[in-house]
Amino acid sequence: MANVYKNIQAVITSSGSDDSMYTSPDETTSVVKTIKLYNIHSSNLVVDVTVYNASDTTDYKYDSVTVTTSDSVDLLTFNNVIVLEAGDILKMQTPTGNKIRMTASVLQISRA
Repeated sequence: MANVYKNIQAVITSSGSDDSMYTSPDETTSVVKTIKLYNIHSSNLVVDVTVYNASDTTDYKYDSVTVTTSDSVDLLTFNNVIVLEAGDILKMQTPTGNKIRMTASVLQISRA
């Protein structure tokens, strides 16, 4: 069993549909410790965050946040974390693509 810390950077590229931002690898439990969203658009944007649970093939709404122009938002605060099992997916969507950038820090715990 190995523990690996990862920095995940991604951009929400789609307009109005879910983008997969991070998928927990096979035989791995991933602990998402921080998620920061940054808006490079000239308007405020709402970001909807969903977690896909691979074990029951269902999307679960996690949060909806407004990211103001040229500013950032921390999604996980007060020592909150998101635990993703193997195959689970962190998804995000916003009405305007290529304007929200995400950085997340993730602890991957491998069972292999």
